[in-house]
Amino acid sequence: MEIKKSIPELEESIRVLREEIDKEESKEEKAKLFIELGNNYLLLSERDDPRNNLTNALIAFDEAEKLSESEFVEDNVEYMKGFLFFKLAFIEDRNYNLTKSIEHYKNALRFRTKEKNPYKYASLRYNLGNAYLSLRDGNEKENILRAIDEFNEAYEIRKEQKNSLEFGVISNALGLSYLMLSEITNDPKEAVSYLMNALSYFSDAGEVFVKDKYPIDYAMIHNNLGVCFTRLALLGKDKEKNFKEGIKHYKKSLEVYTENDFPDDYGTTMYNIGLAYHNLSKIAPMPLKAEHLKNAEEHLKASANTFTGADRTDFYSRANYNLGVVYKELAEIYKKNEFFEKELETFRNALEGFDEEKTPFAYATAHFYIAQAFYALGKKEEALSHYKEAERVAEKFDKKLASDLENIIRQIEAL
Repeated sequence: MEIKKSIPELEESIRVLREEIDKEESKEEKAKLFIELGNNYLLLSERDDPRNNLTNALIAFDEAEKLSESEFVEDNVEYMKGFLFFKLAFIEDRNYNLTKSIEHYKNALRFRTKEKNPYKYASLRYNLGNAYLSLRDGNEKENILRAIDEFNEAYEIRKEQKNSLEFGVISNALGLSYLMLSEITNDPKEAVSYLMNALSYFSDAGEVFVKDKYPIDYAMIHNNLGVCFTRLALLGKDKEKNFKEGIKHYKKSLEVYTENDFPDDYGTTMYNIGLAYHNLSKIAPMPLKAEHLKNAEEHLKASANTFTGADRTDFYSRANYNLGVVYKELAEIYKKNEFFEKELETFRNALEGFDEEKTPFAYATAHFYIAQAFYALGKKEEALSHYKEAERVAEKFDKKLASDLENIIRQIEAL
């Protein structure tokens, strides 16, 4: 079991190493000491002042590179520089540092070959894949495809060890890459193909990340499987089956994502389950339609209750908005005032996070639904007030919608 050094212990190690570097006369040995110094700064960066300590680590590896041309030193320097620039990318200058990371990782391929050490080679290709996947330079599809090429190199080496952690990590990376591709394509057939690939790799990862050994990864994998199945359903592929599969996997992730331990993940997962049940209700006959709507109500309400607080208004509003739509549809089925009143309450809650400038469509439609509920409850003046607010905002982004709302207002006023 690895014993982590404290900050004072690492700082002492760094002090001692600097003294040894000053005394050492052999360039080769001095280069190795600089490598050790760089590794200590890396460890320190995980506990304190990451930017400064990562920079110091890079300086140490630069010094090692100047002193020796041995394969051991060059291999370590190039690989570790790739890793350090990758970590720096999430602190500052993302694309520049990722480009430097890729450059150094590629240099390391001169030493970490498949023939010499296939596992080190696989690790390097996996790291390269992560660097490409993290780029945000406007070439998203190209970068994801490059990442997939790198991950596949690692996958081919690790696939003989399907129970290994490394195989699970690489499979998950491939699943995420294909899931990302499915999000950026405008071609539905292409999206389905990408999602099927993602499902295959997430399933591979799921064989490794069992709940007892890797609970967080278990939850993450099942959440990703849930996303894939529900997106396939939304693309028209076996809707009922895939929505139900999505719900099944989301519920598996809730075995770990409990409200107390992971409130944000819990709230998001409950939201996704609620949406899936709502979508199921759209393709189900009565009385199954009503059953799905009530399941959607249960999960969306739990999600909304999780996302309370000033810093969570976006999630809170989205959950309440969709909950309001569910109550609207339940009101249409049962013709009961209690559902119209709940519809009013939830759309009012939704408006807490909607803004007519930033989210004009959501803002306008929330007022439209509130108006409908008031009208159903026989409150004409309140209904007109909200129809007019919806019409005022709709005028800014959808003239046709604004015109339709104006006609509704005239009809009500004429009554």
